[in-house]
Amino acid sequence: MKKTVLTSIFCTFAFFLTDNAVAQNRCAGLDERPVVRLRGTYGKLKYITDYNSKQLDELSKRTELRESNMFAAGLADIKVYWTLKMQAKTRRFKDYECVIPVSVDILFGYRDPIIYISKDLKPESCQYNVVLRHEQQHQQINLEVLDFYLPMLKQEFEKIAQKIPPQEMELHGDSDEALTKINKVYSEAIKPLVNRFQITLQIEQKRLDNYKNYKYETNLCRKH
Repeated sequence: MKKTVLTSIFCTFAFFLTDNAVAQNRCAGLDERPVVRLRGTYGKLKYITDYNSKQLDELSKRTELRESNMFAAGLADIKVYWTLKMQAKTRRFKDYECVIPVSVDILFGYRDPIIYISKDLKPESCQYNVVLRHEQQHQQINLEVLDFYLPMLKQEFEKIAQKIPPQEMELHGDSDEALTKINKVYSEAIKPLVNRFQITLQIEQKRLDNYKNYKYETNLCRKH
């Protein structure tokens, strides 16, 4: 895999609970925190050549991935995707119970990676091959950014998990409801990390989509 210099814009995400919220939660003093497991996913890359250049231009407007000049005849599409699953246990005290997360499993990455190439281009022509390579580079950048940031995402989320206490519930209460509340807190906590990842991804993609690179790649076909 080709190495690229990635621009890190991740800052430590501090998750704070108010003193009032902690004081009202009698389970906050427990020091048990979950094991965090993070796994990356990319999906299966598909190639689609059923669209003409005009249709691809309309599609790129909707996906905000519009390109210029001859590169409008291609499009690399992908969706950032994540899920969070949690396992927990309960601990009973005299007049209340604590729902304590044991593990948090996060699946993070992409789904539905697609490369579109306009059917207006002649297969194996210079322009076809340059546009195809350009879109493949976009998908390669997606992979490299994900590989680079997965360890960082795990580290940041582990810090977050240390700051989220177990959830108190009434004696013989609904543990599923309490677990849902904790799951929501964790899900909200990961969103800023996802947003930062998406911003970084956009920055890295612009290293490919700029006037200088467009000119260089376009010139590859000038002599053909």
